[in-house]
Amino acid sequence: IMKHYQGIIILLVLLFASSFISCASYEAVAVPKLQPEFAVNAKKQNDVIVAARVFSKDDCRKYFDKDVISEGYQPIQVAVDNRSKEYLLLSKSGISLPMAPPEEVAKKCYRSTAGRATGYGIGALFLWPLAVPAIVDGVKSSNANTQMDIDFAAKGLQESVIQPFSNISGVIFVPTSEFKSYLGVNLINRETNEKLTFEFTDLK
Repeated sequence: IMKHYQGIIILLVLLFASSFISCASYEAVAVPKLQPEFAVNAKKQNDVIVAARVFSKDDCRKYFDKDVISEGYQPIQVAVDNRSKEYLLLSKSGISLPMAPPEEVAKKCYRSTAGRATGYGIGALFLWPLAVPAIVDGVKSSNANTQMDIDFAAKGLQESVIQPFSNISGVIFVPTSEFKSYLGVNLINRETNEKLTFEFTDLK
């Protein structure tokens, strides 16, 4: 009878532990491309259109599998549609708000198993099956963090030369302590060095 009850207890413990293991995963969801021509706040100059979109906490959970805002960063999606014949330069210095590197943001959002691993370790002293979820949880967390690094970097807005009749879209991560309702985006004409400035004065 004791062995029977012990088996049930072990099974229940493993089922309980598995619910924590699922928390160690990362689900990457692509961010829909922001199309400036349809954005309500789009700004246009010389056949170039720029748009910006501030992410909500729900957006963060959907596209980053984490409330990035609560971790200290406000994601803003920026899109440029170059309908001109010019080559335009987009650089970090051309963005008025300070930006955190995607890898820094990803690291802040890492799946941490320190607390759960400690619990597993103590439990394993009494029930050896708990050593199994401890190992699995650690591996899954490491894989999730690697996926997060890759995904955040891929979604980040890149410094680039925007070719004629092409467009780009990406996310910048602004520290919430430095977020403002104003955003300036400067593009430089590669041939003439002319600067095009697009101003957003009511970001929310």
